[in-house]
Amino acid sequence: MVKYLKINLSDAYHLIPINNILGIEVGSATEVKILSSVTGHKATGASEVLGYTITATTASDAAKTKEQLNSIVNAIEIALGTSWASPFYTLEPKYPITAIAQIEAEWSA
Repeated sequence: MVKYLKINLSDAYHLIPINNILGIEVGSATEVKILSSVTGHKATGASEVLGYTITATTASDAAKTKEQLNSIVNAIEIALGTSWASPFYTLEPKYPITAIAQIEAEWSA
């Protein structure tokens, strides 16, 4: 059964498949990057999606960003321990998410 992190941002939901996560790392001072083992393609075919960047503007220093990363890792652990009948786990990290974006690599250039 595939499990998903469900992220609510401005009344729109984003899903991240947990089973495809390769790793999680700190990006900039307010970002946590989730890298995926499955690449997706943009509609134009000009780039591939390699993961997601989750931004929390209140996680504004290295210590807070580390806390944010740890809260996301803990959420993944909890989600994977839930019943197969519960494929979605709502992500509620330590600091509120203010943006989510795809990590892309462009191959058309």
